[in-house]
Amino acid sequence: MAASLSRRTWLRTAALALAGAGAAPAWRLGAQELTAPPPEGRHINLGGNENPFGPAPAVVQAILRAAPQSSRYPFREEYVLQELLAQKEGVPVDHIVLGNGCDELLALAAAAFLRPGRSVVATEPTYFQLTDYAVKVGAEVRRIEHRPDTMQHDLPAMAAAVDASTALVYVCNPDNPSGTVLPPAAVAAFCREIAPRAPVFLDEVYVDLLNDPRVHTQVALVRAGLPVMIGRSYSKSHGLAGHRIGYVVTTPALAAALRKLQMSSVNFLGVAAARASLFETAFHAWSVRKIREGRARYGALLDELGLRYTPSLGNFVFHEVRRPMGEFQAVMKERGFLVGWPHAPAKRYPDWCRVSIGTDDEMAKFAVALRAVMRPGG
Repeated sequence: MAASLSRRTWLRTAALALAGAGAAPAWRLGAQELTAPPPEGRHINLGGNENPFGPAPAVVQAILRAAPQSSRYPFREEYVLQELLAQKEGVPVDHIVLGNGCDELLALAAAAFLRPGRSVVATEPTYFQLTDYAVKVGAEVRRIEHRPDTMQHDLPAMAAAVDASTALVYVCNPDNPSGTVLPPAAVAAFCREIAPRAPVFLDEVYVDLLNDPRVHTQVALVRAGLPVMIGRSYSKSHGLAGHRIGYVVTTPALAAALRKLQMSSVNFLGVAAARASLFETAFHAWSVRKIREGRARYGALLDELGLRYTPSLGNFVFHEVRRPMGEFQAVMKERGFLVGWPHAPAKRYPDWCRVSIGTDDEMAKFAVALRAVMRPGG
């Protein structure tokens, strides 16, 4: 209900704005060009780990109200957002770094701390933005396979891989693509041991999807002065993936190292949306509940089909598909769906796919397609 209300509100307001503009000038796109989807837009996207239920209707209204001022740079507005985020996280404002999604901040961390002769330690498989950028700057990536019994980070093995060349350690918790979560005490102990030797980037972009995010977040380590970077994103529970707003909570010294390499600011409408979304707690709770319900139904479908999968707590499920991943992608695309991409190491998961949770209607259609594909000869 809330998601459809959001779209109706947007379309109604946009229609009124166009009607009040009089005759369309020559440079305005035609209606067909405005509404025609891009090539990939013809497919249902279950590959991007987006939140299909957001943004909140009140956030859409905030975007519309801000649109007339979007000819301006957001320098003042983004500082206000930083202040609000600092209050939310319980840190001074110089502990907050905004970015174009958490992706930019992951890449900045790699650029700031890594170079040839330096190494980063990460689990495998995991999210690839930081490790991919590490390769680009010529650093060594030490990939520690996660525990096969639980698909969690093997923290003792990761700690053992840290040496004098290690300049960064990456922990994604909840993890992507597995969706598994490490015990908070274990993560805290790991960071206290390792961070004094090498900064730890703790990616918490999915933590808001947990029942008790305050228990799992490690911002207290930053408040204690440890060299830890906590990554956050507005792309998940807030439903603002298209606005590319993320932030890091970290120490002033590490914040300065990241800012030194930033090449742009965040966007005006994204800042407006992020500020408004901070206060939409009821909508977030509804949205997260919908994701959990969809994830549970999808797990039941996988049980029905006899497919193994991870005990995911994210907005996705990582599961086997009984055929090479590239083949599964192609088959599902033919049926109108985009799914996740192969995750290394291929030797361990050549036939596993990460599927994001869509709307109820999208998941119902996907269930029909998956049943058909999993039938003998499908």
